[in-house]
Amino acid sequence: MIRRILSPRIAQTVAVSFFLILVATIGSNPAIALERTADWTLETTTGETVNFHETLAKGPVVLNFWATWCRPCLKEMPHMNRMAGEYAGRVTFLAVNTDASKAVAKVAPFIQSMGYDNLIVPLDTGAELQQLLQVGGILPFTIIFDGRGREIYRHIGYKEGDEEELQREIEALLAQVEGGIEVDTGKPEWGEAVTATDRFEYSYAKETRREIFENWLDVSYQFCGFRTGIMLNTQAPSEEGGRGTNIEHRFFEFNSSSVFVRAGHFYGLFGRGLVFNSYEDRTIRIDTRLDGLIGTYKRGKITARAFSGTPSVNDKDIRAADFNYSLPYKINLALTGMTYKRDDEILEDDKVNRDWITAARIRQNFGFGDYYLEYGWKNTFRNDWDPVEEAQSGRALYGNLNFYDGPFSVSWETSDYLQFELIPRADGITALNRPPSLAREFTWTLMNRAPHVLNANDEMGNNLDLMYAGGNGWTLLASGARINRHKTDTPGEMPDFFDPGETIYELAYGSFVKDRIGDFRLSGAFGYQDSEGLRQTVMGELTWFATNTRSLTLQAEHQHVRLGGGEGFDLGAYDEDWFKLEFETAPRWAFAAILEINNKHDEHRLLTGEEEGPFPAGQITYTISHGGNINLWAGKRQEGFLCSGGVCKFEPAFEGVEVFGVFRY
Repeated sequence: MIRRILSPRIAQTVAVSFFLILVATIGSNPAIALERTADWTLETTTGETVNFHETLAKGPVVLNFWATWCRPCLKEMPHMNRMAGEYAGRVTFLAVNTDASKAVAKVAPFIQSMGYDNLIVPLDTGAELQQLLQVGGILPFTIIFDGRGREIYRHIGYKEGDEEELQREIEALLAQVEGGIEVDTGKPEWGEAVTATDRFEYSYAKETRREIFENWLDVSYQFCGFRTGIMLNTQAPSEEGGRGTNIEHRFFEFNSSSVFVRAGHFYGLFGRGLVFNSYEDRTIRIDTRLDGLIGTYKRGKITARAFSGTPSVNDKDIRAADFNYSLPYKINLALTGMTYKRDDEILEDDKVNRDWITAARIRQNFGFGDYYLEYGWKNTFRNDWDPVEEAQSGRALYGNLNFYDGPFSVSWETSDYLQFELIPRADGITALNRPPSLAREFTWTLMNRAPHVLNANDEMGNNLDLMYAGGNGWTLLASGARINRHKTDTPGEMPDFFDPGETIYELAYGSFVKDRIGDFRLSGAFGYQDSEGLRQTVMGELTWFATNTRSLTLQAEHQHVRLGGGEGFDLGAYDEDWFKLEFETAPRWAFAAILEINNKHDEHRLLTGEEEGPFPAGQITYTISHGGNINLWAGKRQEGFLCSGGVCKFEPAFEGVEVFGVFRY
């Protein structure tokens, strides 16, 4: 059997991209000083922009990827801020935030309240920089670049004391630079232009004797403004039962100071995902990539983006454009449009009816706060072959308002989504848009057991966060949220906008952290959740710093659960307890013992086929130098959810062995 390697669609997009590259090169004549290092520009929490090549011109750069839901990241941030102050003027620290549209509104208040004034915090909400540097969602992730843009040091994860190795690496680099000594990266010259990362997962289930193995190998090559790459996916078999080795991603792109063009597979984000948010998450097996052509043009205060592409599963031609204009006082206005051909429509004379979506947004950072407001509307044409059917429109509103003053911050979000799920099942599971969800992701295990799954067709709500971070080492957070369906008086009729009906999710949450009490750090939280059942949770964590690089942490969580509650569906209450004892010796080893117990009734276990506990497990993590790690997990665990940005994946109960890790070449 002969397999076609290059489809006509890709051949056309590659040809068009080469033409646009030629035009861009002639028109802009970009001066690329760092030919083997990709350039990028991101907006920061203060409303400014940061450019990588311009930052490298000032000297070495430390790039640290983090997120507000990442517990190790939050422990590492104070050390990053301290070192950024100590090396000010010699090394630039960029703390790149990776929160998706669901949580990015909380980043600026967090940074301001915590007083991390020494850090520049770019926002990689669309994961463009993470894809460029092959971060792969494993956080925190730290890279040191010398002034020529070469990777000198890479490190995955954080253990108490990792900052000491990072500081030694910085001191060694500065000593060589200031002494006029050539820095040796350990790579051949051609290797500086190649980035390769391998991620793998293996599991063996004791009861079923089933093995699962999956591997993702990302390789890219950079020269001047050109970059190309592939992702090779091996399944032997995968979770879904597939077998084989396939090229899942392939692309060719050009990037200059004003023009970006990419042909092949691409991801993207307009605004905060109200209309378009194509992304990949290998943990929960989401990949809404498009196959086609995407481009960006920047000139002065104008930024324009446009694409034409097709999802991997939903065979639909999609075209979209986004225009952003910057005004004085850090005000940004933007307009988005997207259109696509309807499904299952048969028209005479090759007529085409295209649904269209439009959205307008405004945002501003005004020093002591910021706001974001976006409104979108969707129009669906009436089927010519069914004159009885009425056109179905959709609307969406999202707003965010933040205030911060010293250690205090307030963050409010509101949303109203009505018939606004766009391109459902673009990858067989997930829609092509991902409006912000107002249900928080937590750093605690049991609080994530009752996730709220975003419904962009019928959902409205509000969220409010209050935060205080004092100079005495105390950090306090209070958060509340309520999400409703729309009120419907007549079944089948379109409900009204801004008309709340049944409450489907409620949250009251509070947490505290005391940074140091002698050789100890203490944190705790309380949570109340009502989502198809009531959950009340108490959590605590105590860390003992035995030395600068050795620590022992005990984490304990207790949750009281009452499932159901509706008429004829009340399964009674039960309790869950989750414990973790972890010993870390930075920068290489971590050993953890995990125990989970519950007193579920037989009726509870019948719902999922779960066995009676307890559920013990152990995990060993070894961090490899030059950016990699290997993890061994063995034991039993309960069924539960893995969630990201309002999208969740159910994981059944498991007993066996798992080995997973990352290698960076």
